[in-house]
Amino acid sequence: MFKITIFTLFILAVLSGCSADYKKLSQNSYSSESKFNKTLIKEYKKLAEFEAEEMHDWNSAKLYSIKAIKSYEGKLIKPEPINNRNIKDEHKNDLLKAYENLLVIYEQSLEKDPINLALAITSLDCWAEQQEEGWQIDHIEKCKSKFIKSTNEIYINLKDEKLIKDLENESNKTIDSLQKKEIEKIVYFDFDDYILSEEKITEIKKIIRQNINKKYIILGHTDTKGSKEYNYKLSKKRAMAIQSILIDYGISQSNILIYPRGENKLAVFTPDETPHPANRRAVINITY
Repeated sequence: MFKITIFTLFILAVLSGCSADYKKLSQNSYSSESKFNKTLIKEYKKLAEFEAEEMHDWNSAKLYSIKAIKSYEGKLIKPEPINNRNIKDEHKNDLLKAYENLLVIYEQSLEKDPINLALAITSLDCWAEQQEEGWQIDHIEKCKSKFIKSTNEIYINLKDEKLIKDLENESNKTIDSLQKKEIEKIVYFDFDDYILSEEKITEIKKIIRQNINKKYIILGHTDTKGSKEYNYKLSKKRAMAIQSILIDYGISQSNILIYPRGENKLAVFTPDETPHPANRRAVINITY
């Protein structure tokens, strides 16, 4: 009886500690003049409320509450290390890549796109937490999709304005017969990869449905990690992967041009031998 009482008191003490941080967060109207910290506070508070009020997951509620409060205090918050969680190997690799890619662009994003950086951090924490639990598939996909959307926005906003000007000038010189060009979609790839995920294929299919009788120019790109010769071949594989999807879903091969760029025309300038997720991409241009 005494042992049971001690154990019960211990459990109550742990739960009290977990709920104290959430109580502090929920009873105060925290905010910040910093766009980055303001967004972190808002998003972590929503996550904490969901975990506490709906899921009664006090450990997760505590984590999100602490990170919201630290954001209010002006701390530079980063996502939780993926290896701190007990995630099955078949799901862990995607999360590790996402975590590493986000850290690569963290400093640049903090300056140029703090809101989407905050959304990416909070959604990655959410994705990893839900994946560790492993049973709420809709929640996993919701957090993952939010992460992908916010990081794609970051990549676009990190692009040099010079890239777009160069792209327009070069296209005007080399493709005289095409009267109008529009950047319709940028598809990002993992390091040293040219395989399209089901999500990316679905996005490309949406573009095809809206532009079935148009002409397409696919520009393949890489970052500067590796030799120029290797990266040229990799950029060609990325462009051809998208070309294959276009053909499979009804676009005539005669209406598709592919241009491998290799590590030329970087979206974000880096020194040689520098991996950068914003540069590992293919640009789909639709012409009229």
